Amino acid sequence: MTFANPYCQKKIIVTRIICFSWLLAKIISWKVWLASRLFPVIPPFDFLFAPQAVHLFLFVLSLSCIAALLIFPTNTVLQIGVIIIELLSCSLDQNRWQAWEYQYIFIVLALLINRRNERNALNTIAFIFISIYFFSGLGKMNAAFSGFLQRELIFLEIVKAKNSYSYNLLLYHLGYLLGLLEIFLGIGLAFMRTNKPAAILLICMHLGILALLGPFGINYNVIIWPWNIAIILYLYLLFIRRDPPTLSFHSLKNGWNKIFILFFGLLPFLNFFGYWDYFLSSSLYSYKPPEMYICIHDTEKNKALMPFAISKKSIFICDSNATVINVRTWSMKEMNVPAYPEIRVYKKIKQQLLSRYPGMNATFIISEYTDGIKRKTELK
Repeated sequence: MTFANPYCQKKIIVTRIICFSWLLAKIISWKVWLASRLFPVIPPFDFLFAPQAVHLFLFVLSLSCIAALLIFPTNTVLQIGVIIIELLSCSLDQNRWQAWEYQYIFIVLALLINRRNERNALNTIAFIFISIYFFSGLGKMNAAFSGFLQRELIFLEIVKAKNSYSYNLLLYHLGYLLGLLEIFLGIGLAFMRTNKPAAILLICMHLGILALLGPFGINYNVIIWPWNIAIILYLYLLFIRRDPPTLSFHSLKNGWNKIFILFFGLLPFLNFFGYWDYFLSSSLYSYKPPEMYICIHDTEKNKALMPFAISKKSIFICDSNATVINVRTWSMKEMNVPAYPEIRVYKKIKQQLLSRYPGMNATFIISEYTDGIKRKTELK
């Protein structure tokens, strides 16, 4: 291996960017990696419940291995160790299956599988990002995302029009146009003639996200700040800096690289039919995933949960006498990450809360978009 090789240099820099942003994300979201918290720990199978000490041990080991990989980015043993530790930790709690965690694991896996071929490694990582933008854009082409834009832009008074009908029609189609733009920019990364302009526009998009959500904006969702900064650097290194990789499906069909076609090229399509999870399908800010609200009718017996109650403006979810907890808001306040937005996870959260608080007088409501309409149903 020669470090004069530009692909080798890029691979090392990409690895270090991953490790640094991963460490920041882990530290920011430290509570999700521990079991000593109020928010329920939800393993995919009940037999995977583990003592608090196991969660703590895996968290410390994870930080240590990622930090070591930051220093020794080409060390194969460390790459294998990081992947195994993360899979073990994530097997203990589905709330750890965050989109950035999923992507980081697969990027390190791409580096490991293609450790003897730097160009193939970068090509595979490029494919991962192309897929992320494609499915992220596809996921935004729905009434939920368009409705969100209408509410937020009207609130911020960014878009104004004298004619109310034209105003709402413009905002409604703006959601679909933004989704379509993200799809085309993702596809543009795949071709030599368009990858640099597409990467520049996507960098502008991420800078806009950071300006809006960052400390100089609304100061929200801090967990995605290092992720967005890392993606900006990836886009520059992979698609703008000299010798950008040209997407080659031939290299993706070789050996273990086929798993990237499966997990990033095929399985996300199943999400549109309800057979693959939102966070594993790059459904980022699509506003399609269901949300769960807890309508508490007796606050005296549930005082521990009261710090996570939301304002009365969302009382339409419950009756006027109930105290409302949005599970996503609770998760963000306590762990700095959103709760894993799948019905099976919400059912287990309900079971744990009812078991933890036997006298809990509460109703659990699912709010989600179906057929373009936001509906609420009681979780059974």
